[in-house]
Amino acid sequence: MYKPTPLLSYFWGLFSGLIVSAFLFTSFSQPLVVSEQPEIETEPVKLTTAPAVVADIPRQSLAARAELLLKYYTIRDGAEETNLAPLLQKNGHLEIFSQMLQESTADVSDLIQSTQSFTAAQFYASLVRIKQKDEEQQAKAQLELLKPAPMTPEVSKP
Repeated sequence: MYKPTPLLSYFWGLFSGLIVSAFLFTSFSQPLVVSEQPEIETEPVKLTTAPAVVADIPRQSLAARAELLLKYYTIRDGAEETNLAPLLQKNGHLEIFSQMLQESTADVSDLIQSTQSFTAAQFYASLVRIKQKDEEQQAKAQLELLKPAPMTPEVSKP
């Protein structure tokens, strides 16, 4: 029976360890598997105030825009009576808000009379109302799609 020498065992372990470490190194250094969805090449959007560029940006629903504004402008305790119009104007969001007011079918005239002056509480309440009205209209449209088609009675031929 063959008995390996200590030197042979040493080299066997050394080369086995090198092979395993090389395998692990190459497997961890390769990039992760990329999803098989094809990449869509888009042109970079230049942010300017030109109306033609704004038209190229995909439109979000009123509810999505209201949600973005609700997340960006949170009301802090004691700041409910702060006039938000100058801050919206400074950040460039007043135009977005005024467009939303024009596009929405929600009645916010009891909350905001003009975009010149309104409190944070009025702004927040109008965004919630716009968002709810838009979500209601989206749900109504989706429910209409789910309705079964009306059955037409078959005409019997004699």
